[in-house]
Amino acid sequence: MKINIDDIQIKLCTLEDVDSVYELQNIIIDYFKEEEKGYFLPFDKKEYERIIKNPETDGEIYGVFYHNQMIAWGFLSVSNRMEELKKQIPEIDGRCADLDGIIVDPEYRGNHLQEILMKHLENRAIELGIKYLVAEITYDNKYSLENTLKLGYSIKTSYMKDEKIKRYIVSKNIERK
Repeated sequence: MKINIDDIQIKLCTLEDVDSVYELQNIIIDYFKEEEKGYFLPFDKKEYERIIKNPETDGEIYGVFYHNQMIAWGFLSVSNRMEELKKQIPEIDGRCADLDGIIVDPEYRGNHLQEILMKHLENRAIELGIKYLVAEITYDNKYSLENTLKLGYSIKTSYMKDEKIKRYIVSKNIERK
């Protein structure tokens, strides 16, 4: 569905949004073909509640709303997992965060919502003093990879998530000079 981008609102999710975050996650997972099921690893509602309650240690989830309906969301993760990722990418020499799950309702794809949301999360990360952003993208998820590379991210390494799923790790220095 084509929408007017001027009609969307991006906002920090609260506990009132957990059901929408969870519901959209399940829409995405149900939409995936069987071979795509590993593109996104699901959380349960309690994990989303924990994240929203603990932004300093977990991060922030932002929703994209169109006429008060959540049509996309993204998770800017600042968890301890960042230290693990920094070991895999030696040039990261400052605070980093992870774009951990940017999902768009299939009905609203084609409106550049991934790009809009990623730019929003980049700006928020800069406000938080983050120097680098990283993301993981499944090899076969060519649209997400193309969109991410178009925004200035570069492939740094890859790994096997399990015997079937290989993922790129991409990063971008977002520090403003």
